[in-house]
Amino acid sequence: MSSTLSQRRSRPFLSVVVPSFEGAEQLDRLLAALELQTMGHDHFEVVIADDGSPQPPEPGGRPFRVRVVGQADLGFRAAAARNLGAQAAAGDVIVFLDQDCVPSPRYLERVTQHTNDGWNLTVGRRRHVDLKGWNGIRTASWLAGDGPAPRDLTDPPWLVDGYARTDNLRRPDARAYQLVISAALTVSRDLHEHLSGFDESFTTYGGEDWDYGHRAIVAGAELCHLPEAVVWHDGPDLADRDQLVSTKNAETLALARRLPDRDVRGEHLFWSQPDIVVRLDAQHAEPATVVASIESLLAGSDAHVWLGGGAEGDPLSIEDPRVHVGAPSAAILGRARYVVDCAPVLLAGTTLRHLCLEAPVRTEHLALRTTRSLHREGRGLSFPPWRAWPAGAQVTRLRRAPLLERYWQTRP
Repeated sequence: MSSTLSQRRSRPFLSVVVPSFEGAEQLDRLLAALELQTMGHDHFEVVIADDGSPQPPEPGGRPFRVRVVGQADLGFRAAAARNLGAQAAAGDVIVFLDQDCVPSPRYLERVTQHTNDGWNLTVGRRRHVDLKGWNGIRTASWLAGDGPAPRDLTDPPWLVDGYARTDNLRRPDARAYQLVISAALTVSRDLHEHLSGFDESFTTYGGEDWDYGHRAIVAGAELCHLPEAVVWHDGPDLADRDQLVSTKNAETLALARRLPDRDVRGEHLFWSQPDIVVRLDAQHAEPATVVASIESLLAGSDAHVWLGGGAEGDPLSIEDPRVHVGAPSAAILGRARYVVDCAPVLLAGTTLRHLCLEAPVRTEHLALRTTRSLHREGRGLSFPPWRAWPAGAQVTRLRRAPLLERYWQTRP
C-alpha cells in the first residue's frame, strides 16, 4: 500500500464543519445530536469554525474528535468561516452544518452514501422546529425517542416545490442553485477545492450558498437532495420572518454581480459577469466585420464577447465594456451558464438568449452549449447530445466587411 493511500485511509473519511458565532446552547444541541449518529464516532470528526466570538466555543468532552479553529471578528463572515473549517478538515467528504441545526441520527450515514470522492454535492432536508430553550440533554432525549418532540413549524413551500420540480436536484434547472442550502450541505473535498470554496466576499447574511450551488452546477457536479436525510433547523424559514424584505434585497444585490440569472439581476442592466460567453474567432477579420458580428451577437442577450485570433485594425474602438480580447478567465467560465464558439456571423430571427433555451445547438459557423456540458465533457462524464437547429433562426457567415452605414440603415 502506498503511503498516500495509507494516509487517506487512516484519516477520518468525513469532516463535519460547523461555522459558529456565540450561540453556546445551539452548539451544544448540535454536538449532542452528533453523539447519537449511527455512523461510528471513529468515522468522522467535527471542526468548529468560529467567526470571532468574544468567547471561543467550548465543545466539551465528546466521543468523537472535535477541534475549534477561529478567525477575527470582522463582521458577518460565514463563507470565510466555512472555508477555514474545510481547510483544517481531514476528511475526503465535508459535511457543512449550521450551528442552529440538529441532524437526525442517521444523517451522516445517509449523506455519506450519496457523496463520494468525485464531484458530488448532496443537500439534506431542512425541517423547522422551535428549539428555543432546549439544551443538549433535552435534544438528545428527543432524538433517542425518550422525550417529547419540539413544536413543528411550517416547511418552506419554495423548497418543497423546488425539489419536486427538479426531481430532488437530479434534473437541475435554471433555478436549481436556489435549492442548495449550506445548513445541510455535503460535498466531496475535490469539488470544494475545485470551486475554491465559498466566495469570501459575501459579508452579509445569505447568498453565499446560492453562489456556491450555482458554481457547482456550472462545473458539472452531480447533485442530489435526500428527503430522508433530515436536519432540524431552529426557528422559521426567512420567508416567515419580519425582516424579509430588507434582508432579501441585500442578498439579491450581493448576488447580482456574481450570478447571471434574471431572478437576481433583472434583464436590462450590464454586469461584468455575463450569462453567455461568446468566443469569437476574429482571425484575419476586418474591423467592420467584427463590429457587425458583435452587435448582432450581443443584441437582447446577457452576453460578453471575447475576440480570439487577432482581428485586423481595432474593433475595440466601439468602446463597449462587454467586448474583450483574448480568452475568458476561469472565474468567468465558472459562473457563465452558456458558451458560444463562432466565426463572424449575423443572427436573424433569433437572439443568443432564445438560442440558449434550445441548447446545445450548432450550425457550421456557430455552436452554443451550456458551460455545464462543456465541463462535464472535459471530465469524461455524460452530457446532452446536440439538438436540431431551431426553425426560423438564421446564421449568416460574414466573409466580407459590410458597408456598416447601409447595413444599419436598412433596419426597420
